[in-house]
Amino acid sequence: RSKRSQPITMSKYEIVSTTKVAGGGTYQRVKHESTSTKTSMTFGLFLPSTHATKPVSETTPALFWLSGLTCDDTNFAMKAGPAAFAAAEEQSIALVLPDTSPRGEGVPNEDSYDMGIGAGFYVDATEEPYAANYKMYTYVTEELPKLVEDAFQVGTVKSIAGHSMGGHGALTIAMKDPRSWAAVSALSPICNPTQVPWGEKAFSAYLGSVGAGMEHDATELLKSLDLSLFDDILIDQGEDDEFLKDQLKPEALLAAAKDSAQKVTVNMRPGYDHSYYFVSAFIKDHVAFHGERLNKAQGMLRASSSSYDFSETTGKPIKCKAMVARAPKEPLTEEEITVDPPKEGEVRVKVIANALLLPLDRKS
Repeated sequence: RSKRSQPITMSKYEIVSTTKVAGGGTYQRVKHESTSTKTSMTFGLFLPSTHATKPVSETTPALFWLSGLTCDDTNFAMKAGPAAFAAAEEQSIALVLPDTSPRGEGVPNEDSYDMGIGAGFYVDATEEPYAANYKMYTYVTEELPKLVEDAFQVGTVKSIAGHSMGGHGALTIAMKDPRSWAAVSALSPICNPTQVPWGEKAFSAYLGSVGAGMEHDATELLKSLDLSLFDDILIDQGEDDEFLKDQLKPEALLAAAKDSAQKVTVNMRPGYDHSYYFVSAFIKDHVAFHGERLNKAQGMLRASSSSYDFSETTGKPIKCKAMVARAPKEPLTEEEITVDPPKEGEVRVKVIANALLLPLDRKS
């Protein structure tokens, strides 16, 4: 794992814009001064309508979305937002949409779409001239989650997904720290970056060598697993993707998965390319995949943090309402009863909630 070089403090932020979107949620763009990249950074934030009415003691679960080469924080929102926001609203989860690199005056760049600005590769650069600003691993895994949790009450429970370079980032970030992420998925990810031109170029420039990128290679990380980190890792890949053979290599990830304990589901989609048309076609499936796991993890967190003080009733009779039938075949009636303290070998249980399940009449 990349090590934190300095304490991550609360960033000052400015909400640049707020837009209401279909379904009742809102999409915001937020600008802040980053302690990781030492630049201004802007990210997108979708908040479902339920965010406004959630308990103050909870945060809204969040899916972090990492975009691909040449993108900024707006590409996903503009090109896949209508489908993604509607799906996130249905799941009552937030979406956090970071930029793909630092930007601004003085930020090192190259005249190439696959290096520099728009191509941070989600690593912490160690080599000059990139080391000072290109700290995208720390930004995505530490600084941004802290900011959205502290300032917006979002993401105590979080998951991660992405496309292309962002798919690479999502897979490796989740595999390196599975306890921090409830789920991971990807669309058209760079699965074996140490073996393809995009990864070789990025790792050499940012980390000093291709070998240094092994700890940021999803296939290599999967090879080293002797246990399952997630119940499933979902990947969708277009069969007509122009980068499939030379840059993405999902077959390498699948081969590694066969020899590991981790389940990986790769759906090959006939006719689809690498574009946002492909992302838009399947983003609802991915949001639903994350929503199910985020909400389950949120429920588990809620249950583990619930506490009740029984000190006032311990060893004493208590009065409560109960539905009582005094004889066989007699109707139930609501009564106030007295429950004595439990004797040896007995327990007294406080019921928080119950439900009645009825069979579904398929004809109705």
